[in-house]
Amino acid sequence: MGLYNLTRPETIANPAPFYEALLDQAPVYFDPDYETWMLSRYRDVQHLLAHPDATVAMDHASSLTRFGGLGLEEAFALLDHHVSFVDGADHRRLRRVLSEPLQVRRVRTELADPIRQAVDDTLHALGREAVIDVDVVSAIAASVPGRVTKYLLDLDVDLATVQRWSNAWGDVVAAPGHVPTTNRKQVLAVIAELTTYLKALVARYEEQATLPDTMVGRLVQAMRDDTDRRITRDEAIGNLMMLITAGTETTANLISNAVGVLADNPDLWTLIKRQPDLIPTVLEEIARLHPPTQFTARRIKTPIELPSGGVLPAGASVVLMLGAANRDAEVFPEPDVVRLDRAGTPLLTFGHGAHFCFGAPLARREAQATIEALAARFGQLTPLPGRAWRQNSNLRGLAALPVRFATATAEEGIQ
Repeated sequence: MGLYNLTRPETIANPAPFYEALLDQAPVYFDPDYETWMLSRYRDVQHLLAHPDATVAMDHASSLTRFGGLGLEEAFALLDHHVSFVDGADHRRLRRVLSEPLQVRRVRTELADPIRQAVDDTLHALGREAVIDVDVVSAIAASVPGRVTKYLLDLDVDLATVQRWSNAWGDVVAAPGHVPTTNRKQVLAVIAELTTYLKALVARYEEQATLPDTMVGRLVQAMRDDTDRRITRDEAIGNLMMLITAGTETTANLISNAVGVLADNPDLWTLIKRQPDLIPTVLEEIARLHPPTQFTARRIKTPIELPSGGVLPAGASVVLMLGAANRDAEVFPEPDVVRLDRAGTPLLTFGHGAHFCFGAPLARREAQATIEALAARFGQLTPLPGRAWRQNSNLRGLAALPVRFATATAEEGIQ
């Protein structure tokens, strides 16, 4: 029942059976290999996500000792400044600077045109043929958020570089113990390239007397602040790295998972074409079934009683199984089915409590705009052979999703 199961290729491809087993047989489970508790019931996970004595701060120094360094020293030092791994006043200080440009109001107004342009450019690059065979991951899902991230962070690099940076940092952030299970030497080389670039980007902004109201401009302005809201250069770099992965990879996973579900369910594809106003509801269900982040971690500062019974001891490490909690049948009847009548129960895809993902409005809007555009342009969506999953047990996403799109005029000829 341990975390190791999440690294199995068959579990990454279809985690539902493992989550069902966890919920049925071991909803509160201690994994001796990772010395951590695993919680999978919705009410337990939601309770810990919002509990003030469940901290996100991790002892990265101990991890380095445990894993023998492995060349991860600089990466782990940056993790200590990551808004996802700090609590209390430091978390509020960083979140204030980072979240304001991504509030729902600004996503709907100031970011509406950049998002629309990213979608238009992505679909234009597909060509105008009546029938198009395409890998959704590389041609669509990575393109839209990659373009938006380039705009938000003022990155003058190509989309492939943004994706490479995002994947590498994601391999560190998402791995158990933050030790990547992929080619570590290659991952660290890419991270070194990313940090060098971001240091130069921040330095370029620091040379400006008047800063633009951009994400990087806001961070550098906060570096100049002479109040308790001031942030350090390392905090700026660490959180820019976070924004690249959170803004690119997780949103790309959401988009590709959505297209995959729609390709596998022709009736659902037909429904959203006929009733595009249902797209946000459909996407919420897909995000519940296929959350881009499968789990998150907490450390217990004082004994915490679980709603389902039992007490977690002080000092315990806990992994909160977001993907399993979203499939808890006590909260979501018929958990494996896309239902459009689930109202009132918030899914845990984007977290809960103080650390609720402040990028959720942006991710939702990018995914919605992408699916709306695809449904408006194409009449038919058909899966093709070759679907493959990235071997990242936490940031679960497709490595390849070949599909065939056909316009309405081409449908009759290819049936």
